[in-house]
Amino acid sequence: MANSKIKIEVFSAPVCRKCIKTFRLVETVVSELQNDSIELRKVDIVEELDYAIELGLRATPAITINGKLVFTATPTHSDLRVAIQSQLSS
Repeated sequence: MANSKIKIEVFSAPVCRKCIKTFRLVETVVSELQNDSIELRKVDIVEELDYAIELGLRATPAITINGKLVFTATPTHSDLRVAIQSQLSS
């Protein structure tokens, strides 16, 4: 189903510099793709610890796409873009 809605969540800790960098990277890639079907959400791991554990997160930053853990560290711009585009086209 092409162009289906996808939900990207970036899990971060409040004072994590890598988390801030990762969220900005995701914002940039989502903006470049110019696709209204992408929902981006920043998740504070402290506030939503149970949810993070449920998804199998052990560290931040982490990125999930449609509830599936995809990256457990800051990905490259290219890897992130490919991961998002593959979800948009599936």
